[in-house]
This record gives sequence, C-alpha cells and structure tokens, in this order.
Amino acid sequence: MEIVKVITRAGGGQSYVKNALEYCLDDRRLMTKGYGIDKDDPAVAAMQFRKTAEFWNNHSKNPLIQYMISFSCDTAPTAEKAMHLTEEILSSVVGEHQAVTVAHKDENDVPSFHTHTVAGATNYNDGAMMYSDNRTNYAIAQRAADVTGEPVTLVVSYEQGSDWECPKHFLPEEESGKRDL
Repeated sequence: MEIVKVITRAGGGQSYVKNALEYCLDDRRLMTKGYGIDKDDPAVAAMQFRKTAEFWNNHSKNPLIQYMISFSCDTAPTAEKAMHLTEEILSSVVGEHQAVTVAHKDENDVPSFHTHTVAGATNYNDGAMMYSDNRTNYAIAQRAADVTGEPVTLVVSYEQGSDWECPKHFLPEEESGKRDL
C-alpha cells in the first residue's frame, strides 16, 4: 500500500521553510527536480518562496505544504520511477506552485523509495492560496491511487506534530495501466 503524508505547519514561518528545504536537500537525496526554484541551495529556494508570497501579499499566510509519498517496492523499484510517479501525482501542484521534489531510499528489511515535495502555498500565476484541507488532500490521495494502481493511505501531520490517518483507503478508480509508464 502506498502512503501519502501531508505535512503542514502554517505558523512555522520562514524558519520552517528553511528547515524543510534543508531536510529535503541534504546528502540523502538521490534525485532532485525543481519547479521554478533553485533545487540545490535551500537558502535561495527559501528566498524564492518568500518573494513569491510577498509579491502576492501572502507573506503572513502558510508558506508551504510538504508531501511525502512512500511507494512499495513493486510500484517504484527505482528512484527514477518514484520521481516519475510523484511528478504525475502532483502535476496540478507543481504546475502552478514553486516546488522541489527529492527521492530518498529507505533501507529497511526491503529497500523502498519515497519522495518529498516541498510546495509553496502561493500560486505564482494568480496569488491564490493552496490549503491542506480535506478537499485538496483527498484529491491528491485519490490521484496517487489512480496513478499507481494501488490502494493509498492518507496521513496528515499537523502543527503540533500530531498525525491523523484518514480512515478511508483510496482505491484506484480506473484500470488504466498507468503503473507501467
């Protein structure tokens, strides 16, 4: 089963942005892709998120949302596959929001891959805010199920560090064979 974890810290401010980017862009990353921001320098990427929010007068609102997507070994046997699936799952996010996605490898009993996407909450085209609400989170979890062809569990991590696991499991709605892309 695949897992989509949404991490939101609306009150974290710029220190949260800096910490999230430093975590994602550290030495554990296997692959990196930037969407409208510097994918290698966390300080520059943080400044780019901040400047976009300031331009649209969103500087006092939630600066970003993180998406961590964990894949089973069968779904994403390589970092490249994990990155490709993540790009397809989050296409609506990275198409209108600055973001950076990285792939990490879990070395447990069976190695598996997961990705982290740090996305600015401000739409760079029109200044609209993206929120980590059920409408958005459920749509991303459903998209993950449809793209991978596997059931998905949604977990949301809130400001206080508490996690909520959605009781609903998201199942693929179509048999489209997208897993073989």
